[in-house]
Parts: sequence; C-alpha cells; structure tokens
Amino acid sequence: MSRITRLLLCMLLPALALPLLSAAAAPSHRAAAAHPIIGIGDDKPDVLRDPRFLALGVRTVRYDMAWDALAVPAQRAQVVRWMTLAHADGLSVLVTIDHSRRVIYKHVKGKRKPQPFGQSRVMPTTAAYMSAFRAFRARFPWVKDFATWDETNCYCEVSYNQEKAIAGFYDAMRGACSSCTILAAEFLDVPKHYGVPMATWISQFVKILHFQPKYWGLNDYEDANHLVSTSTRLLLSLVRGNVWLAETGGIVNRHNGTHNPGFPQNAAHAALVDSYVLNTLGSLSPRVQRVYLYEWDAQTPLDSWDTALISYTGAPRKGYAVLAKTLLSWGIQPNCAISRVPPTCTGLGGGATGRTGSTGTSAATGTTGTTGATGSSGTTGTTGTTGSTGATS
Repeated sequence: MSRITRLLLCMLLPALALPLLSAAAAPSHRAAAAHPIIGIGDDKPDVLRDPRFLALGVRTVRYDMAWDALAVPAQRAQVVRWMTLAHADGLSVLVTIDHSRRVIYKHVKGKRKPQPFGQSRVMPTTAAYMSAFRAFRARFPWVKDFATWDETNCYCEVSYNQEKAIAGFYDAMRGACSSCTILAAEFLDVPKHYGVPMATWISQFVKILHFQPKYWGLNDYEDANHLVSTSTRLLLSLVRGNVWLAETGGIVNRHNGTHNPGFPQNAAHAALVDSYVLNTLGSLSPRVQRVYLYEWDAQTPLDSWDTALISYTGAPRKGYAVLAKTLLSWGIQPNCAISRVPPTCTGLGGGATGRTGSTGTSAATGTTGTTGATGSSGTTGTTGTTGSTGATS
C-alpha cells in the first residue's frame, strides 16, 4: 500500500451501508467451498521466521513488489531473501505488482547537482513490464499467483486512468504463464473523489479486453473497519469472476496528523474487524476465494500504519487469537509442536502468551491465563492520528 493511499484512507468519512446492486483452493482450507483460504500479507521477513505464524496452519502469503524490483540491487536482495524463506516454508505466494520505488538523478538546467526524480508515477511500457515479469518467473518459477497492479483505481497510483496499459499487462501475463492465476486488477475501496469508481474502471477495462477476467482483487479497508460490506458486494455484482481480498484488516493505529476516520483505532476494535473480515466479508459469496490479512507485526508504537496481529512489544494481540480460533473452527489444526502460543494450543483466549523472538522458539504461556498485550496502546481510537508513511510498498 502506498503512503498516499494511507493518507487518503484515514481522511475518509464513515462508510454508509447503502442498498446494493445485487481457483484452485486447498481442500483443508476451503472444505465444501464454505470458507476462503486465509493468507497473511507482510513484506517484512519476520512473519516467515516466526513460529507463532508457522504454527497457525496458514499456508498462503502475499508480497507487494515494485515492478522493477529485481533491477534495483537493494530491492532485489530483499525480494530474494523473502522469497527464499517463503519457499523454504512451503508457502503459496501472491505477488502484487506495484509502482517503481526507484529514484533516478538527472542534470537540470540551472542546478549544479543532479536532481532526484521518483519513478512511482511512471507507467512502464508493456515490453519493460513483461521483461521484469519474465525475469521474476525465471528466478522464482514456483510462484504462480500475481496481481497486475496494486490499488489500480486509486488516484494515488499512476494506473487510475491506464486501463489500456493494465489490460496489456494482463493479457501478456496470461500468455507468458498459462498456469498462473492473474488478478486482473486490485482495487481500493475509496469514494470517487479519491479514485475512479470500480464500475467505471471495470467497464473500460472489459471493453478493451473483450472478455471478463476470471480473477479480481480488492483491498477493502473501508468496508472492513466500518463493519460494512458495501464495496465488497459491489465488486461481486460488477464482475463474474472470483474475488480475492488481497489486503485487509483491522486498523490499530495510524500517525499522520489527521482526524477521526469514523471508527475506533485500537487493538480491541481491530480484532472485531478481523473477525468481521473472516466470518462476514469472507462468506459473502463462494466467489470470495481468498482473504489476506495485512500485516503480521508492528515495529514501533509510532508506526505510521499498524494493522498488525503482533504488537510492537512482541505480544500477540486479540486479532491473533481471533485468527487462530477461526482457523480451528474451520478445521485447520495448529501445529503446537512448532509453537504453543496459539490460544487453540493452550485453551486460553485473547492471545494470552509471553513474547516470542522473531527467530527463536515460542515463549512459555503464562500460568495465570491472563490475556496478552492488545497492541501498541489500545487507546488510540478517537484521537484520529493516522499514518500514511508505513509502506507495504
């Protein structure tokens, strides 16, 4: 998720519950098509080394990657490390392709030093995009799931009026990997003054393609945190294909100086949101095939974006317990030999555990059975200080 997007999200008015228009899934995760596959999205490698994650039985993860990441040495090293860990864990990865994060320097008349020019608003040609895609596939052929572009309809992305370019990417990707699942677009649920309405974008896109794609993505933070299903239902009504909720989750805290977004921001409300996402939004239709909760762990109490299941203190939040209990209720057993932190291993509620090191084994469960820390402070709710710089991208 881009920094600008997070700024926009925290300024939105509460969503209204308005009247609405009317893959292959692992059997253990979606018995009788009753539940979506659950994944975790986080570009930090922490999640892939944490026994508390590995014990849950979640086998699907998401990585948000600049389209030209492999051409930038520092970014390439990050991608290789993350993918290597995910592959070693035997995880299925969804790669959401995003704008460039490169900065190039040019000589400008009247300036003595070369001036920096960010490339985030530069749309690559289909040839450049596909060259990068093929390079990624050659290095990581086991990755089979991709989204063409992150938050495709948002004004914060160069893609918002580039339906023809995205259609070109999508068509070329399908031709280059017939065994891949490609999300034609990954929308953000923002109102029309922050992005192109999904109906408008989809109409133009399908007109260019001359057919309806089989898979679409949605980042539905507004629906989720307002506990409504407006945008999610709308997308289901607009497309015939399957929908993956590629980035969603309860917002614990944001810091960027803006005001109340219309819902509490704390770990307790975030846990309610996570439950709503898993059990309500995820069950709106059998076509909602996957749900990726963002993110795994917070880094500091001042993270500009915090939807983490693990607090910056290292303690599991209530959302972690919600996830563990939901998975168990769906028949997905935790591996308590890896970690006994999941409350479904101990019978305790609320994530009542001690801190676990990111690379070590899980800490012992407290003997008193008291609940663990609920987040960075659990009290930010109405202060509305929200973040726009904690990038997944």
